[in-house]
Amino acid sequence: MDGFRNATVNIKTLFGGLSFNQKVLFGAVATASVISIAVFSLWLQKEEKAVLFTNLSLEDASVALEELTKQDVTAELTNGGTTILVPKKSVHRLRVDLASKGVPSSGTVGFEIFDGKQYGLTDFLQNVNFKRALEGELTKTIESLQGIQSARVHLVLPKPSIFKKLDSAATASVVLQLGRGSQLQDNRIAGIQSLVAGSVENLAVQQVTVIDQYGKVLSQGIKDGDTGRTESQLALRKEVEGYLAQKAGFMLDRVLGPDRSIVQVDATLNFEKIDREREIYDPQNTVVRSEVRNEVSDPETGGTDENSTTNYEINRTVEHIVGEIGGVKRLSVAVFVDGNYEAPQDGDSSLYLPLTEDEVTKLRRIVQTALGLDASRGDQIEIVNMQFRQQESFDPDPFVPNWMGLVTQYGGKAFLILIFGVVLLSLRKGVGGLLAIEIPSTRTRIPTAGNQGETEHFEGIPDMDDQVINDIKDYASENPDRVADVVQSWIHEMNLDDPSKETVGDSSER
Repeated sequence: MDGFRNATVNIKTLFGGLSFNQKVLFGAVATASVISIAVFSLWLQKEEKAVLFTNLSLEDASVALEELTKQDVTAELTNGGTTILVPKKSVHRLRVDLASKGVPSSGTVGFEIFDGKQYGLTDFLQNVNFKRALEGELTKTIESLQGIQSARVHLVLPKPSIFKKLDSAATASVVLQLGRGSQLQDNRIAGIQSLVAGSVENLAVQQVTVIDQYGKVLSQGIKDGDTGRTESQLALRKEVEGYLAQKAGFMLDRVLGPDRSIVQVDATLNFEKIDREREIYDPQNTVVRSEVRNEVSDPETGGTDENSTTNYEINRTVEHIVGEIGGVKRLSVAVFVDGNYEAPQDGDSSLYLPLTEDEVTKLRRIVQTALGLDASRGDQIEIVNMQFRQQESFDPDPFVPNWMGLVTQYGGKAFLILIFGVVLLSLRKGVGGLLAIEIPSTRTRIPTAGNQGETEHFEGIPDMDDQVINDIKDYASENPDRVADVVQSWIHEMNLDDPSKETVGDSSER
């Protein structure tokens, strides 16, 4: 009980020694701490929510909320009423429970539409259900592709006619909702078109239109034959040029060293599609096709008249020629190679030595063989030897650090650590200023609740002069309670029965 009373007295004494600004700051810090603790406690008590269903229609959301209310489950609606949030620990159980009750009822329907009884349905309804099932199955397949959030497929399946001229082709439209930042390449769009065309009878790839959620036609470039052909030809040309340049550059890097050569290839490809049929007749080589012989006997003279007819087939050769598409028509190769460098002497700069004609000739022959250049085809190659840089540093010191790399790698971390240290020092100074208590110049220790068991000592009064006396008077007038506490501590330390102990200071300091 005495310890609690002493602690209370010390706290009151400590708080009474604070200035007005310190009291205000202390109160603000205490209030902020209480508010923070209360908010954190409420946040801990708040149950974490998880998504039960999303992209619901209004009807499905209403039915789902009704079922959750019957089970006394707290639910929240977000995203305009299309998403339902429930406690995270119950989300899986609720999904299974609501799914068994047919919630949500809307969604993509595939061939499971035929699982139920189909008695009494007309041919029209059967055709409608088949079309719905086919559209649903295609939608599910397209939605499974990466980067596609949702899809809708619309099919137009005309009735077959007994007259071929009256038949109309089937068409299809696909609406895609892409994810944020997702883009479909031409090959993926062509893949979706091929998927839909291959799943519907008598549907051509060109009759499938693909658009995105903004109404932009994604399949326009592919349906446009000229544009699509030009883009594919340019891509093929870039691919061939890049492959050949990389092939020659890799070989030169192994011979000359890295970054000692530059290779550029210009490829002219043949994209002409030639379909020819040629017939060749060779009259020198004949083959008997048929032969007819007639023999007539004359009864009066007894003679015989014989004639024959022979038909010959002329030798004929039929050739069906299809020109090669994308074949290499001509190649032009430009190569820049660096020379040699001699080590500097007596501190001079390095000496550049160009390659000899024999070395350049060997490099030209190697590149020609590697790229398969054909002079009869008109292929050209040009190798130029030139200096890449003015100076080259020899025998670099491996222990010299890469300052730019170090700054790039550790500069951000060091800056964050510096900012964190400054914030800690600022907080430390603020708290220290809040709890700091001015003490008199007499270096007297005041007992507190934490060190009441320690022996307090008064180290004596300094030399009295006018400045010291004035300082003591000013302090006593500003802090009367503090001075009273100091005097009381002196009185408690006095032992009146021991005449050898001085009341104030040591005898040597009197």
